[in-house]
Amino acid sequence: MAKETPKINYFSAAQRCIGAVGLTLFLNASFAMIVRIVIVLVCVVFFINGCNSLISQFFGTHKLRAYTMQEVAGPGIGDADYIRLEDARQNGTFVYQDAEEKGAPPIILYPVFAPDTAKKEPLLLAWTADFHHPCVEAGDCITAQVGPLSGVIRPIPDQNLKAVDLLKAKGYDIPSHLPVINTGEAPVAWYWNALMMLGAALIAFAIEAAYHRRAA
Repeated sequence: MAKETPKINYFSAAQRCIGAVGLTLFLNASFAMIVRIVIVLVCVVFFINGCNSLISQFFGTHKLRAYTMQEVAGPGIGDADYIRLEDARQNGTFVYQDAEEKGAPPIILYPVFAPDTAKKEPLLLAWTADFHHPCVEAGDCITAQVGPLSGVIRPIPDQNLKAVDLLKAKGYDIPSHLPVINTGEAPVAWYWNALMMLGAALIAFAIEAAYHRRAA
């Protein structure tokens, strides 16, 4: 007796194939939509950050503000992030600390005083990671002088906080609320913020335009 050949349900197989293709297309479309939304949201974040920084540079805390040391001792610097001190006195004292974190730069930390005070109570602390190492051995990284000093109000990196203790060990009275200026630094230039805004807007516009053109 001849063995019966099983029948293949081509219609059912075609249905399964079409379903698999449809599911794949749906998942691909969903993934593409998620990627599009994420990229657009990232662009929005960059645009807002660039806009905020740009406004702050011209009208807010990132605008360069000049102070005398008498003003620093009196009303203080408020919420200023970028300052210039017209008559800052440096007495030549500094401390040096290698960073504990690998790859982080060492820093020099030094006190800044009013020009007419002889007390060991600085009005600010200044730090920099931009210096030549031989000056540490020579002891002349910071010279005693009265003059302008500018920079960004920025905390000392956590890995360098021991430098404050080194200054205290030299007899300086350093309260915890003392402003700290990172000398020689400035906020990101305005044109970089403008470029960030423009780039983010162009990328978001291009992605949305391509999506709607494909959907039409």
